[in-house]
Amino acid sequence: MPKVTIQKQTSLTAKDAFNKVRSLLESDPDLKKLDAGYKTHFDAAQLTGEATGKMFKAQMTVKSAGSGSNVEIVVELPLALALVKGMVEKTLSKKLSDLV
Repeated sequence: MPKVTIQKQTSLTAKDAFNKVRSLLESDPDLKKLDAGYKTHFDAAQLTGEATGKMFKAQMTVKSAGSGSNVEIVVELPLALALVKGMVEKTLSKKLSDLV
């Protein structure tokens, strides 16, 4: 499966960044359009989460980094969607940049 990795450094605390990204993954209308049936699961203590649907699987990790934090999302796509890998990366990167 092709993977897309998006990383963003932020000045937010790891907990604040986690909460913002969690909110995005749980309720973003654009993500719901891609796969309306995807499910999310988060572990606030570990600052991790995942979203799984019919067309993708995504893992999110937030770690403290200096005075801020680092957000990483790794999305696994089926081979049938390998051609849209760049679009997925660009869209998630923009959403993360706008968010954190």
